[in-house]
Amino acid sequence: MYRLLGLLRRVRFGHALAGIKSNEQRMRAAGFSTYPYTLVAFMLSGTLAGIAGFLHAVKDGFVNPEILAWHQSGAVLLMLILGGIGTLRGPVLGAFVFVLLKELFQSEALFGGFARHWQLPLGLTIIACVALMPGGVIGLPAQLRRVRRPVRHAG
Repeated sequence: MYRLLGLLRRVRFGHALAGIKSNEQRMRAAGFSTYPYTLVAFMLSGTLAGIAGFLHAVKDGFVNPEILAWHQSGAVLLMLILGGIGTLRGPVLGAFVFVLLKELFQSEALFGGFARHWQLPLGLTIIACVALMPGGVIGLPAQLRRVRRPVRHAG
């Protein structure tokens, strides 16, 4: 799926969707019929969600309505934001970082009895990451290169 999405970003369909996301009116003015593109994108996202649901059901053996709770959607959004929006690798990295941080703060070996309150340090860490890394974890190398680059003055 990852490779398919990467391929879709590089072909005409992906460029058209990026243009529609940026400015749908301009794409219509350029001669694109935006409705078929958005319809196919909607169908593709529904298909991917269906496959994800199927894989979850295969993994657990059943599907519980609890997985539709707001905190699950919030966790997915946090993974996207932590990793970096706008890339394919960012959300994957964000999911890894989110689960790693969650497991770290739940570890009683490291935090003792405070591990029961793992949501507080996790939330503070996420707030710090969002404030200090606006491009997400995936944008961290570029941000560090900008900081290390000396400022040159004209003159």
